[in-house]
Amino acid sequence: MPYTPQASTTPTTGTLSSKVLVDQAMALQANLLPLMLGNFCISTIVAWMFRAGPHPGMLALWYGAQVVNTGFNLWAAAHLRRRPATLRNAHRRTRAGAQASLVSGALWGLGTVVFWPANRFELQVLLLFMLTGLTATALHALNACLPAYRGFLLPCVLGVMVAAIQHGGLLNGFVALTVAIYGATSWHFAGAMNRILLESLRRSYEIQELAADLQLQRDRAQEASLSKSRFLAAASHDLRQPVHSLSLFVGALEHQPMGAEARRLLAHMSGCVGALGGMFNALLDMSKLDAGMVQPDLQALPLHDLLRQVCAEEQAQAQPKGLQLRQHILPMVVRSDTVLLDRILRNLVRNAVRYTDRGGVLVALQRRGGMALVSVVDSGIGIPADSHELVFQEFVQLHNPQRDNAEGLGLGLAIVRRLCRLLDIALTLRSQPGRGTRFTLRIPLAPERTVAAEALPSPAGGAPEITAPDGALVLVIDDDEAVRSAMQALLSGWGYGVLVASGFADMLPSLHHVKAVPALVLCDYRLRDHESGLHVVEQIAEQFNETIPAILITGDTAPERLQEAHASGLTLLHKPVSPEALRTAIRRALGASPPAP
Repeated sequence: MPYTPQASTTPTTGTLSSKVLVDQAMALQANLLPLMLGNFCISTIVAWMFRAGPHPGMLALWYGAQVVNTGFNLWAAAHLRRRPATLRNAHRRTRAGAQASLVSGALWGLGTVVFWPANRFELQVLLLFMLTGLTATALHALNACLPAYRGFLLPCVLGVMVAAIQHGGLLNGFVALTVAIYGATSWHFAGAMNRILLESLRRSYEIQELAADLQLQRDRAQEASLSKSRFLAAASHDLRQPVHSLSLFVGALEHQPMGAEARRLLAHMSGCVGALGGMFNALLDMSKLDAGMVQPDLQALPLHDLLRQVCAEEQAQAQPKGLQLRQHILPMVVRSDTVLLDRILRNLVRNAVRYTDRGGVLVALQRRGGMALVSVVDSGIGIPADSHELVFQEFVQLHNPQRDNAEGLGLGLAIVRRLCRLLDIALTLRSQPGRGTRFTLRIPLAPERTVAAEALPSPAGGAPEITAPDGALVLVIDDDEAVRSAMQALLSGWGYGVLVASGFADMLPSLHHVKAVPALVLCDYRLRDHESGLHVVEQIAEQFNETIPAILITGDTAPERLQEAHASGLTLLHKPVSPEALRTAIRRALGASPPAP
């Protein structure tokens, strides 16, 4: 039976030809034992057939040589089974296998010449039948090593031809011709089978090398991705610190008296800070999605209200460009996450307005079976067919080669795709250059019983605000001096008492003089000397023997640290934090709104 290379015997080093040679040697080893046993059985039958012939002495000598040859090859087969072929011994073993086959073939060729039954046609047929079967078996057993098979075939064929021609006659001549044709055909087929086998072996090793190279490239890509994530996490934290401080200082300046020109410059500065914050937040969203931190809060929500709200807000961007933002929205309730779905819709509508210079944008909501079908269609520049998949990759902006910061980072559609997968929303894209783009969302409708049972979310800002006491003490812990100064200026302007420190040890002396329990702790998540904001919040609570509302503020985007902070249950803000976001977080933490400036 043909030899199949096993994984345990496959050489892992060496040239391609040397690896194939090892497999050839292993094939000879695997097939040697059954071939020799068959050879012994047939030689025994032949010896019995010619036992009454004219040359009993030579028959005994021939049969004895067959026994010795078979015994030696069986010993070699048993010996080699414990020692697999290697790159170092493969050539020697294939050469020895070819020599052993030549010896076996020579014994059969010599025996045929000596014992050819010239006057016994039935014995001729039987002998030819046995030799044909033996050479056919050898074809399958030895085709991995072509010299071994041909070394066995050639003496057998020549022996029959010489014996037939030697005794003469029409019948013997016909036998010699038939055997010659059989030998030539077998010679040819053996070469073809050998080429096919060797080619398959070479292909298998080439595939293995390609697979190994692919795995190596995959490992390198994963390592590069991890290195990129680590770099982004470290760089993001360091860059967020000054942007966060700048945002707070701008917020504090907005409540200071100044002239019209200064107010105009401050507005531009605030816009720049907001753009920077948007870029950092986009990076953070990607980190949170990759970290698996985003868990959807599925509930029944009126999708038509959400779409109309998004369109109303984006109308302000469409009007200066002379675009029509049309709506065809039917009342419909879906089951999804309000915040995440709002992010998806806002990104799609905003992109449609951004990349459309003439015509307009259509936002449609229709029902298709048990699904809500949301379509965002624009008459903009369109997307080439070969780039439909590319636009969903991170940092890709087909129509912003100059990397204009006003156009963002190219993360919008990447975030949309991730959020759609998270919410089990089917997202499709159809677009042609110069003919606009259509994004389609298929969102599961909420079951009617769910719509009746669940209260729809109240609009933002609908919660009643309670005025917090003036002068409430807020503890600010941050290892960046600029952040501490900005926080103190901003919170003091809001009417809070503020106590700042770079860490718990720095804060501790001041805490001994605090008579009232602080109203709130604002703490950086990652402080100097590997001090954790979580640990600082716990220490402050122990100091006053009371749970104190706390907000963690971080510029770290490393997934493992985001997961740890998220698991604490504390409010987590990500630098840069806008003054408006900070006021909202403080109101929620205290259950009241901060004092009006």
